[in-house]
Amino acid sequence: MGLRKPTRQWRRWHRWLGLLVAVPVLILSVTGVLLNHIDAFGWSNSPLPPMLARWYGAPVPVNLQGRQINGQWYAQTNERLFIGERDAFYCQSPFRGATSPRDLIIVGCGDELLLLNEAGQAIERVGSAFGVPAFSELGTIDGKLALKTPDGLVRFDVDHLISERVDPQSQWQPSTLVPLPSALANQIRSQSVPPSLNWQRLLLDLHAGRVLGFAGQLLMDLAALMLSILAVTGTVIWARSRR
Repeated sequence: MGLRKPTRQWRRWHRWLGLLVAVPVLILSVTGVLLNHIDAFGWSNSPLPPMLARWYGAPVPVNLQGRQINGQWYAQTNERLFIGERDAFYCQSPFRGATSPRDLIIVGCGDELLLLNEAGQAIERVGSAFGVPAFSELGTIDGKLALKTPDGLVRFDVDHLISERVDPQSQWQPSTLVPLPSALANQIRSQSVPPSLNWQRLLLDLHAGRVLGFAGQLLMDLAALMLSILAVTGTVIWARSRR
């Protein structure tokens, strides 16, 4: 009879410790199994969904706008110009839009103009050093490139790199940005996720508790310690029950 009371105490402690660490131990177990087979699943280098990437602090855009020219969309995010779903060129923010005078496609990237041919290949990049005035919008007037500057509208000749004022009453056609089609926007967002933010990184952070910061790491450390204690108490209970 003298052994029953201590055994009951061991069982009580064993039960409550098991309940306390059930969730952390479950996370440790599941993430451990997934990490052990992550290459077989093909997840090791698969990028995280944009929503999870934003939770990590990655600058993945929510709203994307662009300009369609000749059936092709031009948009910018994270200092990159996308032509359709293709990450094409460096493009400084803010994105001023795109227009197509003559046989050129001209994209406004910050204070620069990026000149492309109709195939989307870069021809030249010109900025203030080439005489481009500071501008907030670009568009066309009478089929020629026009820029909206603090002093009004100017027509800019990309061949001779000269600008001239135009009549404010001229037929100004600005390059207005509009929301991208949802399918294209989702493809661009997916490409905006940094390669380092993949499923392996998430599983490792879950396994170590890093998703909750230092407190999460302590929680997982405590769970591992409690699991060791449970192994000891379980062994003691088993040994006492056999007497």
